[in-house]
Amino acid sequence: MTIVTNSMSTDLLLVIFGLLLLIYLYFKYKFSYWKKRGFPFIQPTNIFGNFKEIILQQTAVGQHFQHMYNLGKGKPYIGFYAFGRPSLLLRDPDLIKLVLVKEFNVFYDRHVYSSKGTDPLGTSNLFMLKGPAWKYLRSKLNPAFTTFRMKQVCSLIEICSNHVTDYLEKTSHLDKPIEVRELMGKYGTDVITSCAFGIESNSLSDPNAEFRQFGRKIIETSVFRSFEFMSMFVLPEASKFMNMKFFSTETSDFLRKAFWDTVNQREEKNIQRDDFLQLLIQLKNKGRVDEEKNGLEAEKVNADNDTVDQKLFKFEGDNLVAQAAIFFTAGFEAIATNGSFILYHLAMHPEVQEKARAEIHEVLESEKGKLTYEALNKMEYLQMVISETLRLFPNLSVLDRVPKRDYVLPGTNLTLEKGTPVYIPLMGLHMDPNIYPNPEKFDPERFSPENIKKRHPFTYLPFGDGPKFCVGKRFGIMAVKTGMISILQNFEVSPCAETPVPLVLDPKAMILAPIGGIPLKFNRIKV
Repeated sequence: MTIVTNSMSTDLLLVIFGLLLLIYLYFKYKFSYWKKRGFPFIQPTNIFGNFKEIILQQTAVGQHFQHMYNLGKGKPYIGFYAFGRPSLLLRDPDLIKLVLVKEFNVFYDRHVYSSKGTDPLGTSNLFMLKGPAWKYLRSKLNPAFTTFRMKQVCSLIEICSNHVTDYLEKTSHLDKPIEVRELMGKYGTDVITSCAFGIESNSLSDPNAEFRQFGRKIIETSVFRSFEFMSMFVLPEASKFMNMKFFSTETSDFLRKAFWDTVNQREEKNIQRDDFLQLLIQLKNKGRVDEEKNGLEAEKVNADNDTVDQKLFKFEGDNLVAQAAIFFTAGFEAIATNGSFILYHLAMHPEVQEKARAEIHEVLESEKGKLTYEALNKMEYLQMVISETLRLFPNLSVLDRVPKRDYVLPGTNLTLEKGTPVYIPLMGLHMDPNIYPNPEKFDPERFSPENIKKRHPFTYLPFGDGPKFCVGKRFGIMAVKTGMISILQNFEVSPCAETPVPLVLDPKAMILAPIGGIPLKFNRIKV
């Protein structure tokens, strides 16, 4: 049956042409957004806007944002499009400080979405929560990461680092390289399960350890999983439409069972342990974390306000599991990523490795061989190595915020509309030659106290900044440092024939990861 002409095929072509014309006109209208408002912007080239390389998984997310940062050279900010959605990329450190700190009450939430109905652990955790509920939860979890708490878990982390030494003792003599991303992934899993769940996961000794298997599933880099993660953080509308999940049903079920089995056992047997799970149990039973024994950094709670705020977030059911789940995921992955990149750079720069090793021996000798929290903080050069690695490969390569109301950019008559995503490209900042000369070079001296003072503090943001800075920052650094100390004390790390030079980042990985891993050699140091 024909409609317009006497030919069905001609009618079909007209319908297709009409649809294409409507799509063209729709995106032409959408892509006029920044020009109409007087903002500098990157010209979109197709219906993907400026996101084709990310959507087609041709380049890593962080590197693509770095490319857009470079296109905005000389400008404090620049507009771009994710499909038809206008977004703003910040380049100026003062403007970044304003968004993250000074105007935090405006730029409160992240541009992220996960379905509460299908992914309760993904929506109820500290990272994904929004609004007043986030603020209340953050205030309750902050005491879990004070100096006093870090000192308490220091010994637990050291036990896990000793397992790394044992593992390398058994495998380093074999005539094959060791994949350090997997090595540090196992170490990170053991650290987090010990400090968060109070469970010995034995990932380094058991190749079939359940926690390690599920950890791999959470961060797998398949085409669909990559699109799922990207959609949650960049295209939340697509995530909402397709019910995408941060945690799969299988992973949620596993973490839920592990959490409640351990909680029930502790409560039945009155087991007390200095770890993250014990603090969650206190929140479940009392609504607060007990004051610390030494009287320092104790939580001060206004009883009246707390009663009101409790309605925002209840410490029960999946709300509790979600905190352990995100601590597990973010914790082991951050340790794995940072640790493996550190080992790579130490292998490629033996002079840096030797200097770090000498400092480790010197500090431990002064501490009579004891690896205390204070000893960790004395290892300043090792901290410089970690900082430089995080400059080159930040765990999260992009920060994002969304204004909750229209906001006039300071010194202009330009208005950023409510709900417009704002992005801070860390790799762009960290690799800017005007901030870090010869940025491709690995140089820990960039983070000497003298050199740090010369730079704007908001040109280095591997843990974010402001009220939403990474709550586990000190814990993560402590875990990575402890692992590096255990390795460098006993082994010399070096590249092998299979070591990639340079590293090529996997475009399917939301958290920076090299294609093909990082195989290295470990040789026992003869004392």
